[in-house]
Amino acid sequence: MEKMWASRPRDEITKGFSNLSHPQRGLIVERISAFQPISGILEIGCGYGPNLYWLAKQFPESELVGIDINPLSIEEGHRFLMESGAFNVKLIHGKADELQQFIDKSFDIVFTNALLIYIAPDKINKVIGEMFRIARRALVLTEWHYENATEDPYGLGIYHFGHWKRNYINLLEQFIPRNKIHVTKIPEEIWPVKEWKELGYIIEAII
Repeated sequence: MEKMWASRPRDEITKGFSNLSHPQRGLIVERISAFQPISGILEIGCGYGPNLYWLAKQFPESELVGIDINPLSIEEGHRFLMESGAFNVKLIHGKADELQQFIDKSFDIVFTNALLIYIAPDKINKVIGEMFRIARRALVLTEWHYENATEDPYGLGIYHFGHWKRNYINLLEQFIPRNKIHVTKIPEEIWPVKEWKELGYIIEAII
């Protein structure tokens, strides 16, 4: 999956611009906004930056950064964001498991949107650990949460139709206390695709 996303051609990336107004983006902005005041936000797996585009409207004075594995997504995203006037957004080419360029506690919020469903069990702890290292206040994850805790005792994930669903409570409580983890089901009307209707959650880890 890493190779697939890294090598997506330009025409596929630009086709994705049609999802700029997908309803889940408003939900992400709403959940992140609950942590105001916010001076910095990092999105891992930002694509061409649609979530950051909306966050820039909400937080025009904040530092917004996105990192993505596909260099063409970064290139197209820079063009789109500059043309849109989102001048406080910076996009960087990089990988979710190679975040050493960011210093400790450098962003208030670190978030993902349908990224960790592609991260396999051999890398998920490293990715989550790095996110906690970088975040000052919270992680906000829009991912596939699997409620059955016994089948996924460490939250490493269960392979599910080409993606990974996992119990994020089991995963995150290895890093923070259980009472600092909040999972909220995404309403079906916001993301009516079958798997997201069943497994789609906003997971918040409060630091």
